[in-house]
Formats: sequence, structure tokens, C-alpha cells
Amino acid sequence: MNRMNKLTLSVAGVLVVLVAACVTINVYFPEAAAEQAADRIIDKVRGETPEGGASLQRENADEVPVMLALAQGYVGFFIADANAQSGVDFDKPSAEKQALEAALAQRFSALRPYYDSGAIGLTDDGLIEIRDRGLVPLKDRNTVVQLVAAQNNDWNALYAEIARVNGHPEWQDEIRRTFAKRWIAKAEKGWYYREGGTWKQR
Repeated sequence: MNRMNKLTLSVAGVLVVLVAACVTINVYFPEAAAEQAADRIIDKVRGETPEGGASLQRENADEVPVMLALAQGYVGFFIADANAQSGVDFDKPSAEKQALEAALAQRFSALRPYYDSGAIGLTDDGLIEIRDRGLVPLKDRNTVVQLVAAQNNDWNALYAEIARVNGHPEWQDEIRRTFAKRWIAKAEKGWYYREGGTWKQR
């Protein structure tokens, strides 16, 4: 009887831990999932597609010890299930989200020369800013000002839309910070980004 009670308590303890983990996932902002979605959206806006992603994942998977892989799969099952139940999907489509991404991508191609020249830079609030007007030809300055303003408006709208379609409008600031971090991490050599009020160059 004592042995049975101990087994029952052990099983109950495991269930409590798993339930607590699921509750935590539902309550707290899923940053890892947001980072992955941010990378995909940023690549789409920049007109890039990841190369060799699938093969790299397979190679890495082969190096993971069997027990660790089993543990990762076990935990991943509960995380995926909890996310599915809470409706969290940062890639969830909507007509507005798709339109915003298309507009951002279209403008990016026009703005790219100014990223490359250092005229504009990334900010730590997930937007862009004119860093040095002197690097923009006089005849193009009004156009660049308008492009930057429109791009920032659409980024703000996209952050809000991603939060809205997931039913968590309170996540907008976290989504913005995640995108800002990933944009800076993915910035090309020579691009400028502002961090802590100071412009830095990759």
C-alpha cells in the first residue's frame, strides 16, 4: 500500500509539473517562437530565403544524444500542445498582415541603398531612422523621408496585427522588441543600428 501511494504521488508530481509548464507557456510571452517568426518575416521583407536550413537541422539532429533528443521531443510535445490550445502562432495569416508584409518588402528595395550607405539605420525599438541626411542626395531627401515614415507606420501596424491575430494585444511591445533584436542581429556588414542612444556599425 505504501509503495502504491508513493507511485501515485510520483505520478501526481509529474502531472503537476507538466500542468505548471503548460500554464507558464500560456501566460508568458513565447519569445523563442516570436524570434523564429521574426526571422522569417525579416527574411521575407528583405527578399531572402534561408538556404540549407533543412539539411543543417538534420546534421545537428544527428549529433544530439539519443536521451537528449527524447527529452527535447517530450518537452516539445507539451509546448506545441499548449501553444496550439492558446492559439499562439506568430505566422498566423490575415489579410492585413499579408498586405503589410508586401508593402514593407516593396519599400525595402527602395531603402536598401540607404542602409548600405549608412544614411539610415535600424533602431532598438524595431523601426528605422535617418542617421545622416548628408548621405542622401538633395533631390532624393523628401522621398527618403516619406519612405522611412511609411515604413515605420507599417512596422508599427504589423507588430499590432501580429499581437491582435493571436488574441494577445498586450504582447505588442514584446513583439516589437523581439523584431528589433532580430533586425540588429541580422544586419549586414556596414549597416548602422542604434543601441542605447548610440549609433554603431556592424
